Amino acid sequence: MKSLELYLVASKEDKSKESFLNILELSIKAGVSMIQLREKKLSSKEFYELGLSVKALCDSFKIPLIINDRLDIALALDASGVHLGQDDLPLKEARRLLGEQKIIGLSVQNLAQLKYIKGANYLGCGAVFKTNTKEDAKLIGLENLALLCEKSSLPVFAIGGINEGNIKELRGIKLAGIAVVSAIMKAESPFEASLRLKKEVQSL
Repeated sequence: MKSLELYLVASKEDKSKESFLNILELSIKAGVSMIQLREKKLSSKEFYELGLSVKALCDSFKIPLIINDRLDIALALDASGVHLGQDDLPLKEARRLLGEQKIIGLSVQNLAQLKYIKGANYLGCGAVFKTNTKEDAKLIGLENLALLCEKSSLPVFAIGGINEGNIKELRGIKLAGIAVVSAIMKAESPFEASLRLKKEVQSL
């Protein structure tokens, strides 16, 4: 049985570029197998320039770099793929522009949205728990998450407020992996936090 993946959704925020890249490198060394770069506040130029450094890092460890929302940045960087929300570019158009070889992730919150996942490679489902990272995130809860995983024809990653304290609550749910933000990005030791999270993910 394939082990579950630990997926890091990362934003630079007020960190220096060096500090940010160091956190990402430590997390990869400790078991993160996929990185999504989510930058809502940077200009396109800043996002692209940061993305170049993150892509070089991901390439050196041979792991995928996914760009949040911004198809133009994903294309410019030749990133591994893009992650889209329900209000972003339609999947059909994203797939046409990206081509068949790239990864497309889609955020899904309810069963009705499973009718419109053709063209995606995986789903991100949440928020599972209360999160400060995304103020407007609606909670879907564990029951709905389990149901989405059962009904989905695509691999599902749980996201939203997941940390070392509550990750065990996901045990028994048919997941492909766990996506975290603050649990690594705001940890005192990103390396140790990633190690512990990876261990927990593999025991789900």
